[in-house]
Amino acid sequence: MKRMFFLAVLCLAALSACGPARPLSDSEVYSFCLMDDSFSEFNECDSEQDICNAYREVVLEEYPDLGSCLAACNETSNRLWRVQYVGNCLGTVNRGQDWCIQFCRRKYRGA
Repeated sequence: MKRMFFLAVLCLAALSACGPARPLSDSEVYSFCLMDDSFSEFNECDSEQDICNAYREVVLEEYPDLGSCLAACNETSNRLWRVQYVGNCLGTVNRGQDWCIQFCRRKYRGA
């Protein structure tokens, strides 16, 4: 009987892990954008808050569909890449774009 209970709990845990991901909030996009998992002294970006705020503004907007949201993320990334490349900020621009895209895919997955 204990074995069956343990198996049932394992099955429920596995099924819940495969469920749809909840949408991200604008604060999560901003915070995850700021997170840097590298420990290199050469990854100093002086503009990371400005970059992450730009992506936060993108996800605060409403879009008619996934394509429009993804286009806004990519346009922001292209603009930031041109402007913020100085100061080793490319990693922050790319990370912000990744989180912006993830936001769009979660929010507009059924649209």
